[in-house]
Amino acid sequence: MKRSNPLVALGLLCAGALNATAGVAAEGYSPFPPAGVYEASDSGFERLLTIRKDGGFTLEVMQKGKPGALRSGAGEGVLTDAPGGWRYAEGRCTMTLRRAAGGMQLHVEACASDWGDVPFDGKYALQGARGAAAASVPTPAPQAATPATPANAGLPSRRQLDDTWSSLDIGGVAGKTVIVMVKPAHSGTTDSILEHFSKAAFVIDTTSDYQALPPAAMARPPIGLVEIPLPPTRADQGLEFEVECSDGKVDDIVVISVDSQDGAKPMTRQRASAWRLNDRLQAVEIKPASRVKCPVQPGY
Repeated sequence: MKRSNPLVALGLLCAGALNATAGVAAEGYSPFPPAGVYEASDSGFERLLTIRKDGGFTLEVMQKGKPGALRSGAGEGVLTDAPGGWRYAEGRCTMTLRRAAGGMQLHVEACASDWGDVPFDGKYALQGARGAAAASVPTPAPQAATPATPANAGLPSRRQLDDTWSSLDIGGVAGKTVIVMVKPAHSGTTDSILEHFSKAAFVIDTTSDYQALPPAAMARPPIGLVEIPLPPTRADQGLEFEVECSDGKVDDIVVISVDSQDGAKPMTRQRASAWRLNDRLQAVEIKPASRVKCPVQPGY
């Protein structure tokens, strides 16, 4: 009978176990952090970090209080694998993520000017993890409290904007995307060539490509929305918008004109106002509107 060498048998057994473990680890390995929505909100700010399966992320910081506050902002990009975690870098702005209990530890440098009030080193908890941890520990009945209101509370969601508003122009201010949008209104007549709108606004957000956003991001409102006052109109009048207009060195001005239709007479048009969004994210009127220059283009 041939006797087996116990050392050789043990070596083969260990090698098989190591190979099997390595195969499982390789199969489950991902160069990206777990996808989900992570939160680091406090009494002054709402902070949301959304990570997608492909490593793309959106970091939104909204100051609670007045919409469009200077300390609000947003950033987005794609994370890459790095020792001990993940990294993003663009110019001087760098961000690193590391695993932490119930979420992620986020560290940023030189990003605050565009991204708003982002903690230099902060803990972002996975949404739902805090609630699950609290539920496992008996606590006394909570007292009634008034929930904090986000800066963009009451704004339409990105889905509503995409479905019921129209985009006229896309620009940028202070490192943020600015979309000129209008909300059409029914005129009550089907044979009128006049255009009617119920609202117009500068929409401030991280991106204008809403079609590329995941459903969770589409369900949330933009960073801010600054309404553009509309001139009053009669039943026989409508509105027309001109974009990409300028006044000297000031660009991205929106001009609003009132169109009038009197029976079979030719339609007349008169400029009513001109607006721009300044670096403080406030709507500023240019007076008189007649001095603003607009490119030759069809009206909106």
